[in-house]
Amino acid sequence: MTMAEPLPSSEIEGAVEPTGSPDEPGPVVILAYDGLAADEASVLIEILTAAELDVTIASVLAEPVTSYHGQVVVARKASEIDRCSALLVPGGLGVRSTAENPAVLRAIAELSTKARWLGATSTGSVLLAAAGIIDGARVTTHWLAGDLITDRGLELSDEPLVEWGRLLTASGIVGTADLSFRLVGALLGHRAESRIRSVFVPPPTDVDLRYQRSTQRWWRRLAALLRGRADGSSRKRVVDEDRVLALVDPEGRADVIVLDLVGDER
Repeated sequence: MTMAEPLPSSEIEGAVEPTGSPDEPGPVVILAYDGLAADEASVLIEILTAAELDVTIASVLAEPVTSYHGQVVVARKASEIDRCSALLVPGGLGVRSTAENPAVLRAIAELSTKARWLGATSTGSVLLAAAGIIDGARVTTHWLAGDLITDRGLELSDEPLVEWGRLLTASGIVGTADLSFRLVGALLGHRAESRIRSVFVPPPTDVDLRYQRSTQRWWRRLAALLRGRADGSSRKRVVDEDRVLALVDPEGRADVIVLDLVGDER
């Protein structure tokens, strides 16, 4: 099914009117920041580039950022992008600190005025909300960030993909893939969307415990490890780094790991 055309801002409470030209749509921009989930960004990049869309990774400083899968190389500085067909913000464990970074939020807000479509995967919806560009929206996110969404007055859904005007939000890897398919359809049409859906088979939902909405075990273990244990002599918290690394990066692929939890273990 082909996605409908984006609604004008006059019909979307809190939405920002895009200024990008439909005749010159520009690239799909993926915003990178310290602590993002590189695997979510990879799903977006792989599907969108396979559909022959122009995909650009951008950040505030146009410098590599750190993910818990290692470094993400950034191609462009966000402020240098004058138009884009879509702005996509992946989730990640770095959203709590990033949501308090004025430079990143300003970049999101400015890019949103140049984009025909907006999208966020997992906790990335928190950054769109923090930038003040999706007030009143109905969105989905990782369950860990639910309070950060509802506290900002947004309507929270437990669906893997939610469409709200020109905004697409997804939770989990499967939802991220579906968001990519829908965006291909919106930008290139039904045939392109059907073709790309036939090429990619979404991964099983039980591959990565981080994205299972039915269990909180993985996050509870991580939160407990990061809280550490009390050191009676100094009253400091001691974190077992080896156990944290074994949980977050069991294959030892990451060069740099940035952890910034967006809540507690509830």
